[in-house]
Amino acid sequence: YAGDSEGILYTVNKKGKVLATAKVEKRKGQIRTIVNRNKYSIYAYTCRGSTSFSHATTDFRKGNFSTASANYSFDGDGTFHKKKGAGDYNVIQYDGRTPSKVVATCAIEFGKKVKNFEQVFAYAVIDEEYENLIEEGTAENAIIVFNDSSKKIRTLEFKSPVKQVMSCRHHEGDAETDKIYILLWNGMLYKCTGAMLMDPEVANDALDLKVAVMEEDDEDEDDDKGEYKGFCVFGKKICIYGNDGLFTADVKDD
Repeated sequence: YAGDSEGILYTVNKKGKVLATAKVEKRKGQIRTIVNRNKYSIYAYTCRGSTSFSHATTDFRKGNFSTASANYSFDGDGTFHKKKGAGDYNVIQYDGRTPSKVVATCAIEFGKKVKNFEQVFAYAVIDEEYENLIEEGTAENAIIVFNDSSKKIRTLEFKSPVKQVMSCRHHEGDAETDKIYILLWNGMLYKCTGAMLMDPEVANDALDLKVAVMEEDDEDEDDDKGEYKGFCVFGKKICIYGNDGLFTADVKDD
């Protein structure tokens, strides 16, 4: 499944053929992430909320629209609000198992256990104006981690704001693994074991947080890698895209 900047949803088969298309109304905002719901059924998450679709390989039948995923906000000083309009910038919740197009990610929340692992949700700033704070160097460089009761487990500090988070906990088949990936605005991509990240008894300095991808000419983890727009990890492959194009790397075993 794919979505473009005009709000068009596409179902594409393995040969690259478009099987079906649908339109998300412009008033519901730009498509930020697409989440598989059931077989041939998806949720399209936008700036305003989420819309369900079924029969995604034939005629894309539109279901209900909900604003629940867009009821959050964030202040420039790093205060996260579970209420829209309470903060300076609009925030949406997205499912960490899928790639997303967001400005920055300010929090992670572990949800209920599904199959082998707890779900991982992330909260993302979607206002483009927030990029001004990032470019000025005044944006928050930390990400908050909550449990399923919205109680703060920890705050992780980085050298750069967090761009996007992705969880491999609920990927299909052999791609399922207890790893959570964190992409920073400076281009550094880290990974950490979810069980450790969600355990309040594990101190921050005891986490197995490490660089997931290191280029051959990298000598300093803190170097600015340029502007990356997002990434996707599945199985043994990582794809990172940005102003200079699409980059791929292999997932290395610990």
